[in-house]
Amino acid sequence: MADLYTHSFSDNVRLAKSKRLIAPVDGTYNLIRIPRFALLKQVWLWVITAYSGGAPEVLVGFMGNGESADEDGFMTNIECDPTVTGLKTSMAGTAKWADGKYFGDAAGAITLKTTKGTTAGTLIVFADYSVVH
Repeated sequence: MADLYTHSFSDNVRLAKSKRLIAPVDGTYNLIRIPRFALLKQVWLWVITAYSGGAPEVLVGFMGNGESADEDGFMTNIECDPTVTGLKTSMAGTAKWADGKYFGDAAGAITLKTTKGTTAGTLIVFADYSVVH
């Protein structure tokens, strides 16, 4: 029998919080840096003040890791629903990386894309990840 024991362990568990986005203008924002070798386990979006009017959209994704940016990789507008206040989670969502992502090729960042509709609200994004060396 061959021994294939690992020597890669994590003693770094991190929970990161973005800055508070108060009535952000339409666009994409880089919010939280994710280091190389991080296993991102979950992303949350806290809609503190709801968006109103028009057809607002909020997407939570990423850039980096040697890949093309994915603007809704963690949370689509369905999970984010910026017209309703509350804490929303990526877990078990419909986005490609809703249940997590490993940044093994390069560092990256969590991004948020917003289209305000008539009036933008207030948002904060959180990320739970561990760095495994």
